[in-house]
Amino acid sequence: MSKVLIENAFATFRCLKGTLDFVAHRRFWASSRQNFQINQTALDKLYPRQAKSLKVSSNPAKNLRRRSAPLSSHSNDGNFKLSDGILSTRECTTTTTSEFYDLERAISLLSSSGYHPVTLVPDEIVTFKYLYNGFRSDIMVLGNCGTVVAWGLEETLVMKNILPLIRDARINALPEPQFESEDLDYIEIESPLDLEKVQSLTSKSAEESFIDGDLIIVNNLDPAMGLLDKAAFSSGMSRSTRLAVLEELLKTHIDKSRKFTELLSTGKKLNLTEPEVLKSTGSLFLIRGKLNLYSELIETPDLYWSEPRLERIYKQMSRSLDIQPRISILNSKLDFAAEESRAFMAVLSERKSTYLEWIIIYLITIEVCFELHHYYERYWLDRPRET
Repeated sequence: MSKVLIENAFATFRCLKGTLDFVAHRRFWASSRQNFQINQTALDKLYPRQAKSLKVSSNPAKNLRRRSAPLSSHSNDGNFKLSDGILSTRECTTTTTSEFYDLERAISLLSSSGYHPVTLVPDEIVTFKYLYNGFRSDIMVLGNCGTVVAWGLEETLVMKNILPLIRDARINALPEPQFESEDLDYIEIESPLDLEKVQSLTSKSAEESFIDGDLIIVNNLDPAMGLLDKAAFSSGMSRSTRLAVLEELLKTHIDKSRKFTELLSTGKKLNLTEPEVLKSTGSLFLIRGKLNLYSELIETPDLYWSEPRLERIYKQMSRSLDIQPRISILNSKLDFAAEESRAFMAVLSERKSTYLEWIIIYLITIEVCFELHHYYERYWLDRPRET
């Protein structure tokens, strides 16, 4: 009887715990949605009719580069047909120019140039329209990524016409040779007929925006939601270019240190100093910090947790650009580079220890010489001479 009562008590406790966990979970997500609200006012300005009925509470933002993900045969066939003229294909160009953008300063600069920027995601994304050859391109400035994403413009136009507009808003700006750019093709579904065409060429549902191979499909039937989808794609693409900046920094470090590794392998003297090795080690820690600590490169940003649609887009883009494998490879290379720096420092420390030992030996030798001289003076010169 007591055993049955104990089992019933445990069952009641488990039910109560599950209820409390569910309530806590609901409260967590409710607070997340409040903390990461998309700027509905900005959507009202851009798309007043559609935005009135749109209820979203997400927040996109963050990082594009080498694409090595193979396309499926179906995707290859579909991409070929789409790019062959069934739907208009345009370029989406992503360029990382700095560590951050001061968005308030960017808004001020754009406004003074005659544009009408709006804050799409508070403290994350500012967007504005850019008219070129009759096409209104969506330009997105991602503050926390130091990245500009231009939908419908080629890289040369972005470098020449867009980046100079907000040059003074950059924080920790990169030299121009270190800019990282990437471009992907995209199409926009702007009518039910476009939706039918795309649906007939891919096995994926075109009701939501997605990426198929290396082609982005943006469902723009609702322009306001289409703009948010572009923001999510932009965040994923900027994640890649930002990662590319770190990859290039590490590559430069490895190229510089290789000659010293080769000298070490042949037993030759390293032409290095401790300050140089310490500076090199500090740069490695900075790269690792930018990858793992000072940004959200290695994880999905919190702002996507409350909006599954945008989270799916962000993760699709990250998979397409091989973000996780590249992060893993970069961390492995950083581990090796750190070991290399420790080896250099150990060699220099050993050389310094040997140098100090020789100094001590020389000092002892000099001391012995002085003592011999004193001995000679005391016991040899002062000795009475025989007559």
